[in-house]
Amino acid sequence: MKKIVLIFVFAAVSTISFAQLTVGGHFAYNSTWLMNKQVFDEGAEMDVAASFGNYFGLIAGYYFSDEFGLEINFNSNKIEQKYSGSIKYVLSDERNNYNASTVLKTTDIPILMKFGKNSYFEFGPLFQLINKATYTRTFDATSNFGWYNDKVYPFTNELNKGVKAEFNGMGVGVCMGFGANFNLIEDVLKLNFGLRFNYILTDIQGVNGLGLVKEDPSYISDSERVNFKTNPLYGGLKMGLVYIFE
Repeated sequence: MKKIVLIFVFAAVSTISFAQLTVGGHFAYNSTWLMNKQVFDEGAEMDVAASFGNYFGLIAGYYFSDEFGLEINFNSNKIEQKYSGSIKYVLSDERNNYNASTVLKTTDIPILMKFGKNSYFEFGPLFQLINKATYTRTFDATSNFGWYNDKVYPFTNELNKGVKAEFNGMGVGVCMGFGANFNLIEDVLKLNFGLRFNYILTDIQGVNGLGLVKEDPSYISDSERVNFKTNPLYGGLKMGLVYIFE
């Protein structure tokens, strides 16, 4: 019994003697997507286009050893999803093209397990708060009417329309990445480079490429409503500075 107690005491003392607190800041440039099967299934009427966003924030970490630590981030994040499509005119086979975009401003809080120190792999849960959401849509022509999902559709433009109320206020997901830290000042200040990917598992709902919501009674059918689920996916290169307290 004494031996077991001594082993635990030795392990605790070793951990405390090594433990390192880290603080810093970082910036990331991401490819961003609002994954929604209802959008993906629409064909010419609605399609996604390559979109980009970024985040910046604060880092706080605690390393228990050279091989394992915990880190929490507080990030101010921008997610954009661009759309393009065309709607057929009511009395013609011609189509009216449009471009649209949804922009989310969020606060992201990932809590990460870090495996490795200079070179590392990270994984953990992500909590996302949606602070602002806007939607913009521009048709090539705003005269006449279109035909969408067997209903007459007006060709109207929207400019930075507030749609935060259409989104769930919070999402929960996962965060995963890897990277490396390079000494600027030996064991005091490090430059961080990494790749990180984020996926929100819960449905945040919101609007589709035409600005329609899931419960729209006119343009969203029951079969489409089943597939109307929005999950943000974003990832890219990040870099930052990390200060180590011995």
